[in-house]
Order: sequence, then C-alpha cells, then structure tokens
Amino acid sequence: MRVLIWIVLAAGLLYGGYWFVGARAAERGAEAALAQMQARGWQVQQKGVSIAGFPSRFDLTVTEPDLFDPVRGIGWQAPFAQVYSLSYSPWKLIAALPEDQVLTLPGQKVTIGSTRMRASLFMKPSGDLPLDRLDAVTEGISLRSDAGWAMALGSANLSVIAGEGDQVQLALRGLEIVPDQAVTSALTGTDLPGQIARVDLLADVQLAAPILLRNPAPPVVRKVNLTEANLVWGPVSAKAAGELVADPQGQAEGLITVTVDNWQTGLAAAEAAGLVPERFRVALRSMLSSLADQGGDANRLSLPLAMQSGRMMLGPLPLGPAPMLGQGQPG
Repeated sequence: MRVLIWIVLAAGLLYGGYWFVGARAAERGAEAALAQMQARGWQVQQKGVSIAGFPSRFDLTVTEPDLFDPVRGIGWQAPFAQVYSLSYSPWKLIAALPEDQVLTLPGQKVTIGSTRMRASLFMKPSGDLPLDRLDAVTEGISLRSDAGWAMALGSANLSVIAGEGDQVQLALRGLEIVPDQAVTSALTGTDLPGQIARVDLLADVQLAAPILLRNPAPPVVRKVNLTEANLVWGPVSAKAAGELVADPQGQAEGLITVTVDNWQTGLAAAEAAGLVPERFRVALRSMLSSLADQGGDANRLSLPLAMQSGRMMLGPLPLGPAPMLGQGQPG
C-alpha cells in the first residue's frame, strides 16, 4: 500500500512539474510570437500574458492586445484574447474572443460585436506546428464602421483545412445577413427582403507559405480556385466559380463566371437603391436582356467578372480597381 501511495505521489509531482514547465513554455511562446510580429514591422501592445488551468489545461490570456500594421493600415484591438489547450495535447487549441472588438482597415475602424465567437485550431505536432485544421463559429454579429455603415449577421462559420504544401481548402457560410440601413430602406417597395438568407463559398487557396503557430505571419494569397460561391436573397439567387491569381502588385487577376437567377428583380432593386443612374437604366436593361436571351433563359444572366491589369469588369460594365488578393512582390 505504501508503495502504491509513493507511486501516486511521484506521478503527481512529475505531472505537476510537467504542467509548470509546459505553462512557462506556452507563455514564452506567446511572448515570442508577439515579438516576431513586432520584428516584421507591426506595432504590438498588450498589458500582460498569463497562464492558468492547473493541472489539466493550459489557459493562456493576453490582456488588451492591440496590433497594427502601419504598412497595410490594418489592425485589431480587444479587451482580451484567450487560448485553451489540454496539457496532454497542447497542439489542439480553442480560442475565445470577447463580445466587443475593433478591426482597423484602411481609412476606417469597424467595431465588431457578437454573442459568441470561438475557434478550434488543430496543429500538426511537429516542427513549427503547421496548421492542420481551423473551425470557427460566431453568432449574433454586428459590424459598425466609423465610415458610416453598419450591418449584422445571424451566424457565420469558417473552416480552413490544410492540403498539400502551401494549399488550404476554405469554406465559409454566413446566414441572416442584414445590410446597412441605407440599403434596406432603399429596398422598401421592391421584391427583395431586407435580409440576405445565405452566402457561402468553397475555394482552394494557394498561400505563399504554410500557416505556422510558432512562426506566425498573416497569410499571403497567391492563387484562389473558387469552386463555388452562392448567394440567396429573396427570389434572387447567384452563384460564381472561377480562378484568380495575385499579380506582381498583389491585385487579383483572372476570371470568375457569375450566374444570377431572377436578375430582373435584382436590377430593379439596384435601381431603387440609386446604384444605377436613371439615364443609363433603359440601355442597361436592354443590354442585359439581350445577354440573357443569348444564354437561352430570359430569367438567368451569366456574366464574366474579369480582372486584369488592376481593373475589374462585370461583362461590359467597368467596376473600378481589382481587389487586393495577395501582397505585392518587391521590385
């Protein structure tokens, strides 16, 4: 009996020692990750890194993180960020974020509210802990920009699965999306409701480098193969598929085919929202009707969304600059 007691005590002491060693390693790892971001030019501030959860978990909390990249004009602030893991499988993480956060984008700050925001992160237990899978869910989302717009989502789900090399598969779904009040007010009297029922997409993405937990850096996109994207908004539904690559400046280049069912309803709503100048409406409707007739279904319109030389066009319609897809290459 005494031998058994001593064995149990020894095992407890060893496990307790393992927890304290692991906790200190996790704390140093978080501090090193923030230091690496700072070395890459990010402005990094926080008011403390702490570990709790003895004896079965590592619960890491970063208090008041404030991250900003002055080159790209993007940043993130929150009262705290928490990451949990079981002490016997520290490469499997659960991240919890607060109800209120601030996302900085070029020219504006967006306040994010939610009733729930969590993510499960699975890393491969080797080397720099490369990403294996990420699953994130958030509910009751509100977005409010100091540029004057606001929107809300009932829920959103994100899944990222690592593939071969630098490839990842991306799946995203948003439900019950409420656009800005200016949009919903303009839709009054049209056949479009004030809520988008669903938006989802599935894509294979090639990154410039794999996502590593021990050497964190914002992912840089090189290529996107959009398998499918869908939007359901009242009687209007749209789908898209195609391929984009990042040009030397980081802007998207390629072709996406966009197909819209009941496009006339969508066009009427766009006109009511003032998105189509009155002097162009007759000509635009005639041109789109002709294109739909050429496809064999007057209610279905298929158009190429082409991005080339930094410009973007939907069929014959210029839409302005192509979006940024990746990071520009040094000249």
